[in-house]
Amino acid sequence: MANRKLQRAIHLTLGVASGALLASYMPTASAQDNLGEIVVTGSRIARPDLESASPITIINRQQIEDQGLIDIGYLVQRMPSMSGSPIGTTTNNGGDGSVQIDLRGMGVNRTVTLVNGKRTVDGGDYQTIPSVMIERVEILKDGGASIYGADAVAGVVNIITRSNFDGLEITAQQADFFDTDSGAQQTIGLIGGKTFDGGHFTFGAEYVDQEEAFQSDTPWQFFQNSYYIYPAGCENQFFAPYDGTPQGGCYTGGSSRIQEGRLTVGDQGNFMNEGAGLVGYDGRLYNFAPINYIQTPYQRTNMFADGSFALTDSIEFSASVRGNFRQSEQLLAPQPYDSRFDPGYEGFFNGTPYTGISEDNFYLAQALAAAGLPAQPVIDARRRVVEDNRSFTQDVNQIQTNFGLNGDLGENISWDVYYNWGYRNQIDRDFGQFTGSLLAAALGPSADLDGSGTPECYGDIADPTTLIVGCVPMNFVGGAGTITRDMLDYVSADLSDTRTTEQHEAVASLSGSWFDLPGGKFGWAAGFAYTDTKYRYTPDSQKAQGTVTGNTGAGTQGSLIGNAVFAEFNAPVFDNGSQAVNLKGSARYDSYSNFDSEATYGMGVEFRVIEELKLRATYGTVFRTPTITDLFGGQIDSFPTYVDPCAANPAPAGCAQQIVQVDAQLLARVGGNPDLQPETGDTLTAGVVWTPKFGSGNFSATVDYWQINIDDGISSLGVQFILDDCYINQNAASCALISRRADYSIDQVINGSLNVSAQGAKGVDTELRYSWDTGVGQFETAVLWAHLLERTKVPFAGALEEDLSGRYTDPTAEDGGAYATDKINYSFKWNWNDLTVGYLGEFISSLDSVAFFIRDYPQKIDSQLYHDLVANYEMKTGTGISVGITNLTDEEPPYIDLGFNAKTDPSSYRMFGRGYYLRLTQKFK
Repeated sequence: MANRKLQRAIHLTLGVASGALLASYMPTASAQDNLGEIVVTGSRIARPDLESASPITIINRQQIEDQGLIDIGYLVQRMPSMSGSPIGTTTNNGGDGSVQIDLRGMGVNRTVTLVNGKRTVDGGDYQTIPSVMIERVEILKDGGASIYGADAVAGVVNIITRSNFDGLEITAQQADFFDTDSGAQQTIGLIGGKTFDGGHFTFGAEYVDQEEAFQSDTPWQFFQNSYYIYPAGCENQFFAPYDGTPQGGCYTGGSSRIQEGRLTVGDQGNFMNEGAGLVGYDGRLYNFAPINYIQTPYQRTNMFADGSFALTDSIEFSASVRGNFRQSEQLLAPQPYDSRFDPGYEGFFNGTPYTGISEDNFYLAQALAAAGLPAQPVIDARRRVVEDNRSFTQDVNQIQTNFGLNGDLGENISWDVYYNWGYRNQIDRDFGQFTGSLLAAALGPSADLDGSGTPECYGDIADPTTLIVGCVPMNFVGGAGTITRDMLDYVSADLSDTRTTEQHEAVASLSGSWFDLPGGKFGWAAGFAYTDTKYRYTPDSQKAQGTVTGNTGAGTQGSLIGNAVFAEFNAPVFDNGSQAVNLKGSARYDSYSNFDSEATYGMGVEFRVIEELKLRATYGTVFRTPTITDLFGGQIDSFPTYVDPCAANPAPAGCAQQIVQVDAQLLARVGGNPDLQPETGDTLTAGVVWTPKFGSGNFSATVDYWQINIDDGISSLGVQFILDDCYINQNAASCALISRRADYSIDQVINGSLNVSAQGAKGVDTELRYSWDTGVGQFETAVLWAHLLERTKVPFAGALEEDLSGRYTDPTAEDGGAYATDKINYSFKWNWNDLTVGYLGEFISSLDSVAFFIRDYPQKIDSQLYHDLVANYEMKTGTGISVGITNLTDEEPPYIDLGFNAKTDPSSYRMFGRGYYLRLTQKFK
């Protein structure tokens, strides 16, 4: 309650919010000028420039403001060096309101996110980082395990906050879309601060309110239904009427859980009810697409403050605190009840057990009699409960604090100690689920024995003493609209789960210079780090017991403690004014409470061949620790998409029979493995930096080759692999993970975590920048291009290597998603006095995929090119006005047959067509 009061007070203080997400960004990231001797991401040793041996991309404050972006996670994920399909607020099914990033497409757990060089308790949820506090973003694009420890496999994203700030700045922003009927975002933020002799103080807050958008709110036709490429060739006339031939349109799918009911009555067959009584089921499916979110709503409040004070001439105290409060929601189609997976009335029919609806249920008995059918139970009950909604909400409260001291020991040695504490509490609520015991009673025997005109529930309708007091029989067979509010209230279960994470980090380090080398001072750093992370997931007791509908499973509790010692050096071994050689090295030893210790090292070289040309290279070892969930996670439900090999014609030899697959998803059980060990691997980069002089202009070009290799990867085999390996390859070990029902349909697949995979990636990054002055202002242009050569995966020892580059794979499977071969961001900007006008472009190359039901049929996903126009004007009064038109040419997201959310990839493409943003800023000095 206190947190809610605090949020309301902040909202009142900030006033009415207006603002938005800009769905594009200025892809320029230049080195900062006049920063003095600084510590840049990738080292603890201060140096006078940002041109290290490691490739680093920097996005400064001006570039963030040029594009009007509020959600910094989307800006980072759209950088060409990012890949894969991490979740965000356009992830409805499978999302949780967080925004994550995936450097190199190696998985979100293999990139470390830091704020001012310190780890965050959320592990990389960019919803906790308000844009108003960001000074710049530094992206280290090689492994940083020997500097930062575990998980810095693909690299590091370091958020540097605004500290030397004087005055007060208030910003309000609004964004929306022209052809989508919802999805607006409003933001208001403020930052204030004061610098003084020996220190500074900065504070700020930001409030963001994002509106939901349904698939039906968008202008895209394929968002309005569930289409599948079947038969092959139908995509040439995608929306033509389906006739089962390549000359017709594509197959319109959906769910077998329909609002009319899909009811298997004993041995009589399948029936439904359109409102006039039971009739034969005609094969219809439920279209769940339009009523799903394609943008999930949230309200978030972020607060922050930091300061530093000189205690003496040689000792400084610093402290910071950040608070994040978020409410978010996902909305799926109404409850898809299915007695094959969900609780129901458990009985026997002809000696065979079933879960469904009792033949003595009042409403079933009436419906069977009216249809002239014998009294038999419903042994397979499927129904879309359209009378109620099914939603999932998150209440997140997070706080992060840092306290530190730093100072000098003489002229050449500096010291630094800090304590970093974080706490995150997340309460997840599920609405629209049903309690199993109550549902069993409501679907069980019922009759109007008291003559009141309203049926009652009984254990046995022949025995009035078995009355179940308070029970309301459920009319599951009457068709849409026949489940009343009283029926729902009796069986409904609003479920609540709690997730708590607590982080302790203490670090002490020394750094300085030791002796002179021909190129300058020998720099060094060394230190000790202690980390303690605790995590607890407590599901609703009914989920833990498996007595409700929806996803069920056990909880998780555990901790991970680590101790580390580290050291690094920077050696300028040669410098004659034209040529120079600089060497660097680092080493780290990590000891953990739950598994083996790990030692990592890194080394790099910079060679300035001539004043305008520098060569650079790095090599290092990396590792990733299993998370607490990886180790101790209880088995829980998931529902990935799949194709049953036994539905093929002919069925593979490993199948006992051929079946007809009626669902696109199956029940998989996933969970932790306490025997997991850390992943290990190495990274390599090699590149060139060229800065020739072209008249009065400034030009720079960097080209870097990079490579990542991972062994003992923590992964799961994936349900599709398990099914294929069992029935096609006839591997008994995989078959043991599959269970089937009496009708040979799949009951569930066990898909746990293992150290089974080897993964790798390699590519080339190119960055070109040029700026020049003219009589009519300054012009700037930039091109950032990431070319992915390989993204390989070996799912387990002995399996064939699979290359994911240039492909889109099932996003519900391990490492699934989009791996474009080429991603390019480019910009052209004109600055004249107080006016800035810019053009931004974003290119994503085409992808190869396969059809969902025809896995050997290729689908070509076209390349995408987005155009944005932005402008900003600063008045002498301190007022700034910024406006932008995003997705200028109104590009439609591509249809992807394997796509899980809206049959596309919301992480890679823009969902809503042409949009706009408007931002007002007022500065007070």
